[in-house]
Amino acid sequence: MNRYTDKHLDRRDFLKTLGITAASLTFDRLATARHLILVNTSGPAQISRVEWIPYDTGRRGSGGSAQQQCAVRVSTTSGAQGWADFSISVAPDEQTKQLISDTLLEQDPAHPEKLWRRLYQQGLPLGTLAAVDVALWDLRARMEDKSVHALLGAKRQKVKTCLNTGFNFGEPADYALIARQGRSSGVAAIKIQPYIEWGAGRDGLADAGFPDKDMAVYRAVREAVGDEYPCIADSQGSHTYDEALRVGHLLDNLGFAWYESPMPETDAWVERYVALAGELRTPICAPEAYPDAYEPRLAWIEQRACDVSRINIYHGGLTACLQLASACEEAGIALTLADAGPDGYPYLPLMASTSEPVTPYFEIASLFREPNVLPGRTLPEPVFDGDGLVAIPQTPGMGLELDWQYIATHRVR
Repeated sequence: MNRYTDKHLDRRDFLKTLGITAASLTFDRLATARHLILVNTSGPAQISRVEWIPYDTGRRGSGGSAQQQCAVRVSTTSGAQGWADFSISVAPDEQTKQLISDTLLEQDPAHPEKLWRRLYQQGLPLGTLAAVDVALWDLRARMEDKSVHALLGAKRQKVKTCLNTGFNFGEPADYALIARQGRSSGVAAIKIQPYIEWGAGRDGLADAGFPDKDMAVYRAVREAVGDEYPCIADSQGSHTYDEALRVGHLLDNLGFAWYESPMPETDAWVERYVALAGELRTPICAPEAYPDAYEPRLAWIEQRACDVSRINIYHGGLTACLQLASACEEAGIALTLADAGPDGYPYLPLMASTSEPVTPYFEIASLFREPNVLPGRTLPEPVFDGDGLVAIPQTPGMGLELDWQYIATHRVR
């Protein structure tokens, strides 16, 4: 039995002993445990306005489509403002805008988590909820002239990085090369995303993968970086149970850190996740694609369908991520956060307020390290240093400054 086996069995024994009480925790208990309830507000400010401003970045995506963003700005009677900048997909319709305004106007902005709960209970689309939640946290921190992570209680000032290869990257030798380059650049881990046929298959993406080709990549990467370097496998839900089991046994032998989204992540597949987790030594990370906030993910933890949890900022915003991080810490398991692209800046305050075992890596999509200021913003995107670490922003708020003149002149509606 190797060192990977010993470590994983210890975790499983812990989970069984613990009994996973996280799913039964109430929202208020989680908030109290994470010290989310902030007191001593500066004056009787109330929310006075919520603005949604879609704008064109001037960039083009795949197929030449325009890349558009949506800035959301929350103002108060004291003149304080907070904001967020998300994909255009979060822009609400007129009815939803009115619902948000009716819920937030004249409310005390001192407790973003309570406002989040009110919006969540009204069935707000999670992406829209995420944008307004990030803006509310940004507002709360700016009212205190502090960073969000300082409000939450900073535990780290820098975080480790994990390089995501992207799917269908090339031949096994190409994956091995980028893994070696990541390691030599100081990046702490590599997530291998091998081969997938997008949109194919049954029951989600099952049967859309290529397990034999994937395994060739995993072998090549492990040989390239050595036995000690953390490697992660990500199948994006493309394998059947039998395929996932076969791949998983190889990952056991190669000592991978975890196996992410091996099968489709619908309710119909939960029992197969439980069975797979019981068969493999390699920790199972799921669900990424589950279309809800943190609460259903607690059920996956309780059922032992996963050993590592995962969430995206679009699944309800910073508050949802904080609640899941609290539950993961309580359960003694790690939480991974989706790719940190242009909308990934809220992950840094979250990671700074948690310990490394809970949120181990800030995911990056390339080894490019030159400062890059996106249209509509005035600060560059986070980059890693020579040690492979990303610094936590120290500016007030969430760590994002917007170019309001650019946004106003490029508004699309």
